Amino acid sequence: MNRFDHIDDNGLIDLIAQGDLNAFEGLYDRYASKVLKRCYFICLNATDARDLMQEVWMRVFLRLHQFQKQSAFSTWLYRLTTNHCLNYIKARAQTTSVETNMEIAHITVHDPAHSAEVRNLLSKLSLEDRTILAMKYMGEYTYEEIATTCDIGVSAAKMRVSRLIEKLRGEVGT
Repeated sequence: MNRFDHIDDNGLIDLIAQGDLNAFEGLYDRYASKVLKRCYFICLNATDARDLMQEVWMRVFLRLHQFQKQSAFSTWLYRLTTNHCLNYIKARAQTTSVETNMEIAHITVHDPAHSAEVRNLLSKLSLEDRTILAMKYMGEYTYEEIATTCDIGVSAAKMRVSRLIEKLRGEVGT
């Protein structure tokens, strides 16, 4: 049990602002696996996902003072993670040609989302669609949080998730 488990995110952020850098470890422990899964879900490469996760946590450390507490910390972190991963993919696409067959990498996190079959299915979705699915099923976001983060209505978030699930079911059925 972590000594920060009983303190909410905003409380940890306040402690960090007061100079308690151990509280940052509490935030990291709370969200590191979710950030890694998000990075992987977007880039579909285990090595890149681990590198991106490290870069995201450096950005969190450097930009935490910019967090306004107007939304949940997890929403802010998710947005920062998503933007960083998307910027990485855009930059990589500009410097290298897009490979049609992604390298199958071994990942140390034991999660069904890392199987080759799931990776193949996810690679058929757009980055935005993969991101929405990651929020719902890996990040356990509510439809309201998805709507806020994606700047869409709640009913649109529900519809998008539903359509994506149907699309994936159709792919599995073929």
